[in-house]
Amino acid sequence: MWRVLLGALAGAALALALGTMFGRTLRSREGTANPQALAFAGAAILGFFALFTGFSIAGAWQELNSARQHTYEESRALTEVYWSSRELPAKDRQAVQAALRNYTRMVIGDEWSQMQAGHGSAAAWLAADQVRWAAQSAGPQTPAEVSAKADTVQGLTDLFSTRNARLSDIKAVVPGLALGGLVVGSVLVVATPVVIGMTANRRNLMVLCFVGATVTFAVGLVLQLSGPFSGVLKVQPAAFQLALARYDQIDAEAAQR
Repeated sequence: MWRVLLGALAGAALALALGTMFGRTLRSREGTANPQALAFAGAAILGFFALFTGFSIAGAWQELNSARQHTYEESRALTEVYWSSRELPAKDRQAVQAALRNYTRMVIGDEWSQMQAGHGSAAAWLAADQVRWAAQSAGPQTPAEVSAKADTVQGLTDLFSTRNARLSDIKAVVPGLALGGLVVGSVLVVATPVVIGMTANRRNLMVLCFVGATVTFAVGLVLQLSGPFSGVLKVQPAAFQLALARYDQIDAEAAQR
């Protein structure tokens, strides 16, 4: 967040410099600019900036919520597989559940840091495959164990599907065209008043600083929101920590039977 605030201060400083530089021209001193032209230009530029700001923030926020939802869907899939494996033969059950715990911890640790860098973890993929191998290697004997294996394998299909959905969210960033339009719009919002003849008095310069800080803050906020697993409001691995807690609850319930 401090980067966004520093960016806002830099925007205010830039606006002050532009206002001081261009606000001492003959047009600024004499006020020869056409008020109707100023109103039209200002409305058009503000509309352009608002359009790209709203589009960028709304899109980034939607992607952030979607990515968070996908983590909880994967967490539910993990819990369902852990639950289904309860009826497997003891040795197979222990292998599947240990592999599930290892995978969950791998996602929380190694993979989450890799996702912040823009990609998944090869080690987490290997841990996910180990869960599948453990489930497919199970040797059920009774009808209940056969049913448990089928449910476990089916649950793994859902697990890999939700995993792929989570990893696809890594690339869900604000489009470059929208970011470019946002940057261009912010420059125009700050530069237009001083270029077309704003007088460099104390009141006008204070207002211009406020405008510069505001538009720079908006750009910085969009950049922080772009990418659901990086930035100030990034998605945290809380869903997988919840899965680990559910594993313990399931084990406790099984021990009481």
